[in-house]
Amino acid sequence: MPTRNAEGVTADPAPGPSEFDPLAEIDHIIADWTDERHHHVEEEAQLDVDRARFLDDFAKIMDTTIRPAMNEAIARLTEDGGGGLIEERGNDLSHRPRVILWMSLAGAVVDPRQDRNPYLQLDADLGRKRIDIWEGDMWEKQGVSRATAPWELGDISRETVSTSIVGILRRAAGHDLSTS
Repeated sequence: MPTRNAEGVTADPAPGPSEFDPLAEIDHIIADWTDERHHHVEEEAQLDVDRARFLDDFAKIMDTTIRPAMNEAIARLTEDGGGGLIEERGNDLSHRPRVILWMSLAGAVVDPRQDRNPYLQLDADLGRKRIDIWEGDMWEKQGVSRATAPWELGDISRETVSTSIVGILRRAAGHDLSTS
Protein backbone atom coordinates (compact mmCIF):
# COMPACT_ATOMS: atom_id res chain seq x y z
CA MET A 1 0.00 0.00 0.00
CA PRO A 2 1.43 3.47 -0.93
CA THR A 3 2.63 5.72 1.88
CA ARG A 4 3.31 9.46 2.18
CA ASN A 5 6.58 10.80 3.47
CA ALA A 6 7.15 14.15 5.27
CA GLU A 7 7.07 16.06 1.98
CA GLY A 8 3.80 14.45 1.02
CA VAL A 9 5.31 12.27 -1.74
CA THR A 10 3.56 8.99 -2.24
CA ALA A 11 5.73 5.87 -2.67
CA ASP A 12 5.23 2.13 -2.64
CA PRO A 13 6.86 0.59 0.40
CA ALA A 14 9.68 -1.91 -0.12
CA PRO A 15 8.39 -5.44 -0.08
CA GLY A 16 8.65 -7.13 3.29
CA PRO A 17 10.29 -10.50 3.85
CA SER A 18 7.12 -12.34 3.03
CA GLU A 19 6.34 -10.35 -0.11
CA PHE A 20 7.69 -11.25 -3.60
CA ASP A 21 10.29 -8.78 -5.00
CA PRO A 22 10.38 -9.11 -8.81
CA LEU A 23 13.55 -6.96 -9.00
CA ALA A 24 15.60 -8.82 -6.40
CA GLU A 25 17.49 -10.64 -9.11
CA ILE A 26 19.01 -7.32 -10.23
CA ASP A 27 21.12 -7.33 -7.06
CA HIS A 28 22.49 -10.76 -7.95
CA ILE A 29 23.08 -9.85 -11.61
CA ILE A 30 25.05 -6.72 -10.71
CA ALA A 31 27.01 -8.49 -7.97
CA ASP A 32 27.97 -11.37 -10.31
CA TRP A 33 28.87 -8.95 -13.13
CA THR A 34 31.01 -6.86 -10.78
CA ASP A 35 32.80 -9.96 -9.48
CA GLU A 36 33.52 -11.14 -13.03
CA ARG A 37 34.86 -7.72 -14.03
CA HIS A 38 37.19 -7.64 -11.03
CA HIS A 39 38.34 -11.18 -11.81
CA HIS A 40 38.94 -10.24 -15.47
CA VAL A 41 40.94 -7.14 -14.49
CA GLU A 42 43.08 -9.24 -12.15
CA GLU A 43 43.67 -11.85 -14.88
CA GLU A 44 44.66 -9.16 -17.40
CA ALA A 45 47.06 -7.61 -14.90
CA GLN A 46 48.67 -11.02 -14.32
CA LEU A 47 48.93 -11.60 -18.08
CA ASP A 48 50.68 -8.24 -18.44
CA VAL A 49 53.14 -9.24 -15.71
CA ASP A 50 53.72 -12.62 -17.38
CA ARG A 51 54.26 -11.02 -20.80
CA ALA A 52 56.73 -8.50 -19.38
CA ARG A 53 58.62 -11.31 -17.61
CA PHE A 54 58.68 -13.35 -20.84
CA LEU A 55 60.03 -10.35 -22.79
CA ASP A 56 62.73 -9.79 -20.16
CA ASP A 57 63.68 -13.46 -20.25
CA PHE A 58 63.74 -13.42 -24.07
CA ALA A 59 65.98 -10.31 -24.04
CA LYS A 60 68.40 -12.03 -21.65
CA ILE A 61 68.53 -15.17 -23.79
CA MET A 62 69.06 -13.00 -26.87
CA ASP A 63 72.04 -11.34 -25.19
CA THR A 64 73.61 -14.43 -23.66
CA THR A 65 72.75 -17.21 -26.10
CA ILE A 66 71.02 -16.45 -29.40
CA ARG A 67 72.97 -13.42 -30.63
CA PRO A 68 76.38 -14.89 -29.65
CA ALA A 69 75.57 -18.16 -31.47
CA MET A 70 74.44 -16.22 -34.55
CA ASN A 71 77.57 -14.03 -34.45
CA GLU A 72 79.76 -17.14 -34.20
CA ALA A 73 78.00 -18.57 -37.26
CA ILE A 74 78.51 -15.31 -39.18
CA ALA A 75 82.21 -15.30 -38.29
CA ARG A 76 82.59 -18.90 -39.49
CA LEU A 77 80.61 -18.23 -42.69
CA THR A 78 82.77 -15.17 -43.41
CA GLU A 79 86.00 -17.15 -42.82
CA ASP A 80 84.76 -19.74 -45.31
CA GLY A 81 83.78 -17.25 -48.03
CA GLY A 82 80.11 -16.77 -47.16
CA GLY A 83 78.44 -14.17 -45.05
CA GLY A 84 75.71 -13.35 -42.62
CA LEU A 85 73.62 -10.57 -41.19
CA ILE A 86 71.45 -10.31 -38.07
CA GLU A 87 68.22 -8.34 -38.35
CA GLU A 88 66.27 -7.56 -35.17
CA ARG A 89 62.87 -6.05 -34.52
CA GLY A 90 61.56 -5.09 -31.10
CA ASN A 91 58.10 -5.34 -29.61
CA ASP A 92 55.46 -2.76 -30.56
CA LEU A 93 51.70 -2.62 -31.00
CA SER A 94 51.71 -4.31 -34.39
CA HIS A 95 54.79 -6.57 -34.19
CA ARG A 96 56.23 -9.07 -31.82
CA PRO A 97 59.97 -9.30 -31.15
CA ARG A 98 61.88 -11.01 -33.95
CA VAL A 99 65.44 -11.83 -34.85
CA ILE A 100 66.53 -13.17 -38.23
CA LEU A 101 69.92 -14.56 -39.15
CA TRP A 102 70.33 -14.13 -42.89
CA MET A 103 73.08 -16.25 -44.41
CA SER A 104 74.98 -16.57 -47.66
CA LEU A 105 76.99 -19.53 -48.89
CA ALA A 106 79.07 -17.28 -51.15
CA GLY A 107 79.86 -13.65 -50.35
CA ALA A 108 78.24 -11.09 -48.13
CA VAL A 109 74.50 -10.88 -47.57
CA VAL A 110 73.17 -7.98 -49.63
CA ASP A 111 69.46 -7.14 -49.69
CA PRO A 112 68.37 -10.32 -47.84
CA ARG A 113 65.17 -12.00 -48.99
CA GLN A 114 63.45 -15.22 -48.06
CA ASP A 115 63.49 -16.43 -51.66
CA ARG A 116 67.27 -15.93 -52.01
CA ASN A 117 68.97 -16.49 -48.68
CA PRO A 118 69.09 -19.21 -46.08
CA TYR A 119 67.73 -17.84 -42.81
CA LEU A 120 66.75 -18.66 -39.25
CA GLN A 121 63.90 -16.53 -37.91
CA LEU A 122 62.89 -16.49 -34.25
CA ASP A 123 59.60 -14.82 -33.28
CA ALA A 124 58.71 -14.31 -29.62
CA ASP A 125 55.09 -15.42 -29.12
CA LEU A 126 53.96 -13.45 -26.08
CA GLY A 127 50.60 -15.18 -25.81
CA ARG A 128 51.98 -18.72 -25.77
CA LYS A 129 55.28 -17.76 -24.13
CA ARG A 130 57.39 -19.59 -26.68
CA ILE A 131 59.65 -18.87 -29.64
CA ASP A 132 58.20 -19.64 -33.06
CA ILE A 133 60.86 -20.83 -35.49
CA TRP A 134 60.98 -20.30 -39.25
CA GLU A 135 63.74 -21.81 -41.34
CA GLY A 136 64.55 -21.11 -44.95
CA ASP A 137 67.12 -23.07 -46.90
CA MET A 138 66.75 -21.06 -50.11
CA TRP A 139 69.79 -20.74 -52.30
CA GLU A 140 69.78 -19.67 -55.92
CA LYS A 141 65.94 -19.66 -55.75
CA GLN A 142 65.79 -23.31 -54.75
CA GLY A 143 64.68 -24.66 -51.41
CA VAL A 144 61.85 -24.11 -49.00
CA SER A 145 60.80 -21.91 -46.12
CA ARG A 146 58.83 -23.47 -43.32
CA ALA A 147 57.78 -23.23 -39.72
CA THR A 148 59.36 -25.77 -37.43
CA ALA A 149 58.54 -26.83 -33.89
CA PRO A 150 58.58 -23.88 -31.49
CA TRP A 151 61.18 -23.56 -28.75
CA GLU A 152 60.52 -22.95 -25.08
CA LEU A 153 62.85 -20.39 -23.52
CA GLY A 154 64.37 -23.00 -21.22
CA ASP A 155 65.28 -25.20 -24.20
CA ILE A 156 67.37 -22.57 -25.99
CA SER A 157 71.13 -23.03 -25.90
CA ARG A 158 74.00 -22.10 -28.18
CA GLU A 159 73.97 -25.72 -29.30
CA THR A 160 70.25 -25.56 -30.18
CA VAL A 161 70.75 -22.39 -32.23
CA SER A 162 73.96 -23.64 -33.87
CA THR A 163 72.40 -27.00 -34.76
CA SER A 164 69.50 -25.25 -36.50
CA ILE A 165 71.90 -22.99 -38.41
CA VAL A 166 74.04 -25.93 -39.56
CA GLY A 167 70.93 -27.88 -40.65
CA ILE A 168 69.68 -24.93 -42.70
CA LEU A 169 73.06 -24.45 -44.37
CA ARG A 170 73.39 -28.18 -45.07
CA ARG A 171 70.02 -28.20 -46.86
CA ALA A 172 70.81 -24.97 -48.74
CA ALA A 173 74.18 -26.30 -49.92
CA GLY A 174 72.54 -29.49 -51.13
CA HIS A 175 70.38 -27.80 -53.75
CA ASP A 176 71.27 -28.60 -57.35
CA LEU A 177 73.15 -25.53 -58.52
CA SER A 178 73.47 -26.79 -62.13
CA THR A 179 69.98 -25.45 -62.93
CA SER A 180 70.79 -21.87 -61.93
